[in-house]
Amino acid sequence: MNLRPALAAALLFSLLTAAEPSIGMPESGVDLPMADAGGRPVLSVRVNGKGPFNFILDTGADTTVVDEDLVGRHTTPGEAPNPPMAEESAVKVESLEIGDALLRDVEVHPAPLSRTFGDVLSVRGVLSAASFPGYLLVLDYPAKRIRIHKGDLPAADLLTRFQYTAEQILPNVPLKVCGTEVRMHVDAGSPGGVTLPTRYMKELPLASAPVQIGRARTAAGEFAVWSAEVKGTIMLGSYKLEGPTVEFSDVNPIPGPLTGNLGYQTLRQFVITLDSKNRRIQFDR
Repeated sequence: MNLRPALAAALLFSLLTAAEPSIGMPESGVDLPMADAGGRPVLSVRVNGKGPFNFILDTGADTTVVDEDLVGRHTTPGEAPNPPMAEESAVKVESLEIGDALLRDVEVHPAPLSRTFGDVLSVRGVLSAASFPGYLLVLDYPAKRIRIHKGDLPAADLLTRFQYTAEQILPNVPLKVCGTEVRMHVDAGSPGGVTLPTRYMKELPLASAPVQIGRARTAAGEFAVWSAEVKGTIMLGSYKLEGPTVEFSDVNPIPGPLTGNLGYQTLRQFVITLDSKNRRIQFDR
């Protein structure tokens, strides 16, 4: 079972606009180690002074999700839990501490994450990468560091910096696959690489026949996952991406116009800076 799509589908049953939490941050910002849970960036978070606990830092979550055990909400094993994005499930925690950064009065959504992720680094939460409006969030994959500091990204240039809109909800970028442009969701919570809808198996020039490599389950159903090499280049702005292999699946829990997904196997090549306030994202090598 591919756990990431199942969680993402649950997270995005309902899209809420929550009040921004109060942010306390040292003048110099914070610089934290990046741990890893199956390709997902992980950091230590204290919840209401307790912990620390391992949280996935996810550009693919528009809200923060906390294990139900930490916020006093429980579902019975074997029962289907309520979607964690349902409005009635939202709770507020007094504080989330990330190193010397402090988020107060944070709206979170309980979910059975310890059951969802099992023993994968004992993950107890998913921290939305959009939790720091007015600050730059840097995912430095090569150095395995996470940095948060004041600042704004310059305007998009479509080479290394890209703009996304409020309607697009989550960070996304245009990718050119063999000359065909596809809008791609930047998903730090996905362990995959370049994933496109299955229709592109017919629309793109392929160097090899697609091979089914598995199936992914989400709340919307079960979907086949295929893999093939494309005959041509894959470009992200001015960057040529490593490897011609692409996965194809109709698992796309993100509503709206987004058609593809960029996960860890691609993102690990870059230092990624997210400016959630201005809805810009930058890639550096």
